[in-house]
Amino acid sequence: MDRSSAPPPAPALNRRDSAATFVRGALAIALLLVPFQSACTPTAGPGEPALVVGIAASVQPVVVELAARFEAEHGIPVTLVTGSSGTLAEQLRQGAPLDLIISADSRYTSDLAAEALLDPGSITALVRGELVAVTNLDSSAGSVALLLEAAAVRHVALANPDLAPYGDAARRYIQGQGLWEETAGRIVYGENVAQAFQFVATGNAELGFVPRSLLIASDAEGVHELPALPPEASAPLQVTAGVSAGSGSGDAARRFIRSLGDERTLETWRRFGYAHLGKVDVAER
Repeated sequence: MDRSSAPPPAPALNRRDSAATFVRGALAIALLLVPFQSACTPTAGPGEPALVVGIAASVQPVVVELAARFEAEHGIPVTLVTGSSGTLAEQLRQGAPLDLIISADSRYTSDLAAEALLDPGSITALVRGELVAVTNLDSSAGSVALLLEAAAVRHVALANPDLAPYGDAARRYIQGQGLWEETAGRIVYGENVAQAFQFVATGNAELGFVPRSLLIASDAEGVHELPALPPEASAPLQVTAGVSAGSGSGDAARRFIRSLGDERTLETWRRFGYAHLGKVDVAER
């Protein structure tokens, strides 16, 4: 990734396919756009069931931390590959060697299980995420809906709703406010939520819809949260994991999923803005 390249002029942002080329800055959040290779135990020894885990960009700040703990405690190397939930699902359909997937909602894991690409018995709901609206403006708007109509908001950033659950949730929220038609021409579509956040952090969009986890994880200056969205805006955002039906490390993958929901990890999830759903129960088989 060339982080020093200058961005194209703002008008080009009105096309969805231009968003992928619009990355700049040396923010730490940019790391979310590339696969994360574990530094704890980068290669597996003989007989060690190394794991390749596809994770939604929204959970990356949490899972990087939890994967390092898992490696240290179990001696099982973990490689994390980050992307939108829809992109990861498509990669699995195309034969990518992912041992498990952690999606930002249950739709993709359910579909993959129905296609016999994930083991149905392994599907596990972990926590619930939260959609938030952020801005880099010094806004006194009383609501997100009012700011969406403001002339100062030239571009609105969200992840591609056809691939990213948070982008889909943002689109449904805007539609519910009756503002989709007047907003659609100003939307900047990120490949995933990390890129959508970066658009706001770098000043290339004035308003964005992103996971609370990325806002908490970011040290970007000048980006702040707007008034809370209604709870129903985040209702579908249930982080769900499942083991690939073709994984050669199924036992280790199930152990990894169980580790994401034990009592010790709940504080990590909460620290990044996630709400606990209940006990994780993944079959040993």
